[in-house]
Amino acid sequence: MDLILVTRGGGSLEDLWAFNEEAVARAIFESALPVVSAIGHEIDFTISDFVADVRAPTPSVGAEIITEGVFASRAFVAEAPGVLRRKVRQRLDGATTEFEQLQGRLKRAHPRRRLDEFLQRLDDLQTGLLRCTKQGTKDRQVAWQNLATRFLRVRPAQLLEQRLERLKTSRHRLHELAQVHLRTWQNRFGATETRLRLLGPEQVLARGYSITTDAVTGTVLREAAKVKTGQRLKTRLKAGEIFSRTEE
Repeated sequence: MDLILVTRGGGSLEDLWAFNEEAVARAIFESALPVVSAIGHEIDFTISDFVADVRAPTPSVGAEIITEGVFASRAFVAEAPGVLRRKVRQRLDGATTEFEQLQGRLKRAHPRRRLDEFLQRLDDLQTGLLRCTKQGTKDRQVAWQNLATRFLRVRPAQLLEQRLERLKTSRHRLHELAQVHLRTWQNRFGATETRLRLLGPEQVLARGYSITTDAVTGTVLREAAKVKTGQRLKTRLKAGEIFSRTEE
């Protein structure tokens, strides 16, 4: 035996009471084989349900539980050939794709193919070089023609005459600007000279002032308290100088 199924159809509480007995509950609990309890309807509960290894809500569900493995095994055996064929086909398809990819890589890596690619590249470069050479020659011809046309249109003699006339005009303007700057600086110099003359000592002396200095050192005396007795002095007037000596 693999397991024990304890089951009964639906009924009243009295009909199902036998599965609440202590002897039945202990026997189920102490059973060495797995016990599935499938008693009454889904809403019915007995003590046997709680001590069993698995509870099924109805007897039919209990039958499904204990036969699930058998049906699953049968389904697996029935489906195995198809699954095996699909797996084999998948492996074959994968191997075929991998072989085709490898074959394509080998073709692309073949020395002849590489040589053909290099030859094609060389032809493209030669064609491009020839095209660039022709285009460059054509561009140079057009440039020379444009330059010759511009040179004939310029007329060097006329251009030289225009430049000489512009040089004369610039020289005349430069001379005028130099004269204006010279007069401006002369006026500034005269004004500065006049200001210096007005601020000079001669103008101060002309207004009746005098300048007294030490006759020996020439130091200008500004305070009488610093003059010593017997010190020789020199007083400068507008016209002439006076020498004197201090007394107490």
